[in-house]
Amino acid sequence: MNKKKMAHSVRKERRFEIRCPVTVRLSNGANHETEVRGVLCDISVGGARLELEEPIIRGSKIILFVHFRAPDKQITTVRFEGIVERLKEQPRFEVAMGFSGSGRFLQKQLGDLHATKVVHTA
Repeated sequence: MNKKKMAHSVRKERRFEIRCPVTVRLSNGANHETEVRGVLCDISVGGARLELEEPIIRGSKIILFVHFRAPDKQITTVRFEGIVERLKEQPRFEVAMGFSGSGRFLQKQLGDLHATKVVHTA
């Protein structure tokens, strides 16, 4: 069995392929944070796979911001916390992360949702 088939057979949750921009925030010590940009490759209930511009050390606690673009070109950002489980350095820095909880809409987007008027049609 090749590695790709083996990796998919041990996953608990189904992964969905989605290509959209992401920002990863990690702490490099007291009061020092770094942001790395990249692309989301796929996502599941328990984690995600990303391609990043820079490497992130395995075991690092990170905050992932996924920037989903709606059909009307609006951006919705969802925040996930997690831990880097795997890093592959070719051809880009591919990172697999496990989520530490559920995703959360950023506060600005929640306000936008509450401000939206719903029109009912008969």
